[in-house]
Amino acid sequence: MFIGAAPGVGKTYTMLREARRLRDEGTDVVIGWVETHGRPATERMLEGLEVVPPRVLKVGQAAFEEPDLDAIVARRPEVCVIDELAHTNPPGAMHEKRYEDVMFLLERGISVMTAFNIQHLESVRDEVQQQLGIRVREVVPDWLLREADEVTVIDVTPETLRQRLRDGEIYPPEKVDAALQNFFRVDRLAWLRQMSLRAVADDVDERLEHSYERRAIPGPVGAKEVVLVCVSHPERAATLIERGRRMAMRMKGDFHVVFAAETDEDRMTERARADVEALRRLAEFHGAEWVLEPKRDRPVGEVILRVAKRINATQVVLGQPRKGASPRRLMAWHHPVHYLLKHLQYVDLRVVGWRPLSPEAREQRNWASERVVRERKLPGKLTLYIGAAPGVGKTYRMLQDAHDWKERGIDVVIGLIETHGRPETEAQIGDLERIPKRRIEYGGKVYEEPDLAAIIARCPQVVLMDELAHTNAPGSMFKKRYQDILYLLEHGIDVVSAVNVQHLESLKDRVEHITGATIRERVPDWFIKLASEVKLIDVSPETLVERLLEGKIYPPEKVEQALSHFFQLAHLAALREIALREVADVVDGRLAPPPPADPERILVCVNYRPHSEALIRRGWRIADRLQAKLYVLVVQTEFPLSSQSERDFAAVRDLAEQFGAEFLLRPALHKSVGEVIVETAESESVSQIVMGQPLNRGLGAKFAHRPITYVLNRAEFVDLHIVAYAGRWSQPSA
Repeated sequence: MFIGAAPGVGKTYTMLREARRLRDEGTDVVIGWVETHGRPATERMLEGLEVVPPRVLKVGQAAFEEPDLDAIVARRPEVCVIDELAHTNPPGAMHEKRYEDVMFLLERGISVMTAFNIQHLESVRDEVQQQLGIRVREVVPDWLLREADEVTVIDVTPETLRQRLRDGEIYPPEKVDAALQNFFRVDRLAWLRQMSLRAVADDVDERLEHSYERRAIPGPVGAKEVVLVCVSHPERAATLIERGRRMAMRMKGDFHVVFAAETDEDRMTERARADVEALRRLAEFHGAEWVLEPKRDRPVGEVILRVAKRINATQVVLGQPRKGASPRRLMAWHHPVHYLLKHLQYVDLRVVGWRPLSPEAREQRNWASERVVRERKLPGKLTLYIGAAPGVGKTYRMLQDAHDWKERGIDVVIGLIETHGRPETEAQIGDLERIPKRRIEYGGKVYEEPDLAAIIARCPQVVLMDELAHTNAPGSMFKKRYQDILYLLEHGIDVVSAVNVQHLESLKDRVEHITGATIRERVPDWFIKLASEVKLIDVSPETLVERLLEGKIYPPEKVEQALSHFFQLAHLAALREIALREVADVVDGRLAPPPPADPERILVCVNYRPHSEALIRRGWRIADRLQAKLYVLVVQTEFPLSSQSERDFAAVRDLAEQFGAEFLLRPALHKSVGEVIVETAESESVSQIVMGQPLNRGLGAKFAHRPITYVLNRAEFVDLHIVAYAGRWSQPSA
């Protein structure tokens, strides 16, 4: 299946290109039905492919052409292309719907390639009608999406689609103005685009969870948040459920509510059953999946833990312990907070405070990353191609588009392209002008880097600068490739670049957890937000592995190692889901209304040890999704700092500043670390504190003196978000 956001994204074109590739490799491919809509590029791609003549059906005075299923079955190809999956057949056809034609062929052993636009998916149709006011008559059932062996999204930005429309590549001239003002409005295309990205991401997530390879990765994978709210007291449940609903909504995640019952429902008293029914109605009213779990002599914490594992929760939400609870009672082995802090793996714990912020503390929010972006008013425009892994075709697509721009009269040059020895990519360069690279000698070796001075002297409209995450050779003007690009943007030159999703700074820990690979070269997230256009190049894991085996990604001597490490199917599927959701979040962020006036201030508490960087990255992702202002607090307990501590401290400060956070250094002279954290949170009107899960899971008595215990007892005006420390558990060997 090829899925797009709108007509004109290139579904049929891509499908026909894939059909030609299969034919050239010896696969028996025929065209059962394709609708070119009079588009010359699509018609050219159809040339030379075998077409099974359609069947003509007459209804009254009208004649309709439909796929001739009997002729296709008699021909018995290996693969058949059937376009327009959502189509309703005319009276007299073998089946009512085109997707039933597809199932008919599949049942007879013929593989099918097909395509449709996202608004026709059954689970999306109602939302399309509600959000966009567009009536959708033809529907593709969701079960059919799950039946597909491969699902690929054809991602095109609204700006590119609208330009194609103006250029006459989608509709005839007389329909262009009406389309631009209606279906092809930027906001509508952007909304449909993020829906198509999320639909495919959900499909990838579901397939990954049910795959055999998934077992090799501990804990939740992918990028989808799953929020589990734990309720007990009816009078507090409404606050917790509403908080969980907002979290899930802002993070585009799933939402569950669990109640740990004393006994099975059929053995409850009438009063207890009525209380449970009230909680269930409240949860379902807020759109949550309701989970009733009997304790059966287990601690509440164990019940929550089992449910969290079963639903692959990424965040568990609890209410703050009742005010005045002693540290001894709070940290008793059976208390849910203590139990979860001790046993939760890979899952964050959020403890909701009960006291609201004072009205005086409310002021305008400040989105940290957006502040950094707004301060950079760049005359040049940035376009980024994002992929899940090497070999998806980012550079190839970038060069294809460069040729299209050149044909339209745009002055485009190559500043740096890395072909990695791939013949198809090398051939795609063609007659594009290249700016000679600068040669740098260092340590007896010669390195080639883009010649920024020569590019500026040439002053093209657009320059291609590949390998966004690259670290430059010593002696270059800047340390990182993205800094080269900033320099060109500041000089008014539009830049096109490419990057794989694992190189985003905030995703480092998640990617390393999934793949086991160390991600050394990274790009700050705020840089991605500079891009006017972000384009996803989506390729299924199976296709990527096939390309790898064919020698199209790495040389033969590296293939076996890649297959057993980074290119495992589960790794590629998880990275693909992350890439889909990241680009969907970028689109969604641009659709979002301005931040509301009530503040959300997040305080990340770290020391100056290396694992603190993971906390800052997690804190930034929370702040970014909540459109919140971010603070990073270090409480200094060592006087003076050792040379190693100074280096660690500098790394933490630099990362905080890279994310646009306000960095706070507070000494703990005559106070405990916990006291300093609570006082800082109050003085900065913080609504959420982010801390790391304690590393030493020792005795509760020792735990009682830790900063996290003090915060749990005293900071009732905040939510406490406890980030799982994934470094404690090693992945099982393959």
